[in-house]
Amino acid sequence: MLALRRAHAAAPWALLTLHAVASHASLRTAAAALNVHHSTLQERLAHAERLLGWNVREPAGRLRLQLALALDRLHRSPAST
Repeated sequence: MLALRRAHAAAPWALLTLHAVASHASLRTAAAALNVHHSTLQERLAHAERLLGWNVREPAGRLRLQLALALDRLHRSPAST
């Protein structure tokens, strides 16, 4: 979760890009959802992976990304009473 926040601070597009990658079946569909060329997404993703410190294109890295995004979402949502 901290890695996501650091990535977002370093690159404002990072969270949106990582969310698209985590929630789409392929990088091409993620690029289309972001309305960017797939090569632009590849460059952004390489940069984001350096910021995070892990490869999100591998199955374990994708799962780690999905979990980090879910935890971040839960952390930012208001507590239910």
